[in-house]
Amino acid sequence: MKRHLKSTLLICLILFIACNRDKEIKRLLNSNSPTEIIEGAREAGDTQNKVYVPLLLQKANDPAASTSLRYKGFTVYTEVMFALEEIFKAKPPHAYSGILRSPDPANINFYNDLWRKNIKNKAH
Repeated sequence: MKRHLKSTLLICLILFIACNRDKEIKRLLNSNSPTEIIEGAREAGDTQNKVYVPLLLQKANDPAASTSLRYKGFTVYTEVMFALEEIFKAKPPHAYSGILRSPDPANINFYNDLWRKNIKNKAH
């Protein structure tokens, strides 16, 4: 009986932590702060969960750069592209890495198209 109770408590704890992480990632991605959006994009990419794709695509055209020492010079666009690459396991047509990269419409369209295909495939 004690073993079952410990297993149940462990599962509840894991679910609680996962739920809080999800809320935090969504909060960061919905922020107006470039640094917070960059942090959220990195977290979203680490999860490789497609639930964050719509929020990432909303920020994909943002050229804003972080001013924090940790992310100095990194743009929202660059980190969103990295997260989308991690989630979809697909490289966009053009390079996006580098400091202060401007948003590339071809790359953004590439991921928008992948997302639409993904939604369409789930509907069938």
